[in-house]
Amino acid sequence: MLSKSFAITGLFAAFAFGSIVPRAIVSSGGTIVSPTSGSDATAGQSIPFHYFDRNKCESGYSLITVYLLDAAPTTLDVTDSGTFTNFVFSFGNFLIPNFGLPPMTSPTPPPPTLTIPDLGPSVPDGELFFSIIETFRDCPPDGHIEFGLSSTPIEYHAV
Repeated sequence: MLSKSFAITGLFAAFAFGSIVPRAIVSSGGTIVSPTSGSDATAGQSIPFHYFDRNKCESGYSLITVYLLDAAPTTLDVTDSGTFTNFVFSFGNFLIPNFGLPPMTSPTPPPPTLTIPDLGPSVPDGELFFSIIETFRDCPPDGHIEFGLSSTPIEYHAV
């Protein structure tokens, strides 16, 4: 019983002094401007891409990760590390500069277009979900991390 007390006290002390950073998933990320809901997306085709970050915690840079999913995502689908465990394709990470800061080179800022991949025979033509997880870093009052989720349906067409 004594060891449980020390463990709990140690956990409280670690949390209070910042060695454990809490995180939360919020339901709303930024706004996907394009592609728009229901846009046609053919394998090999470039589609316009534009995202307004929410920057909930007012960070200098907003990290986003862009995915294609075969079902509409919910916050329960986002892992503790801010990713999806089940996705059809990941376009990767992008870093949006805020407050007039210069763009970084790694990760790069989001491009104006993304190329739809050929997803092979395992993914039939039909609705996919263009989904973005935005990472909110250094959130007040204790510097925790939160994740925002945005998604819009698109119509996928194989070649």
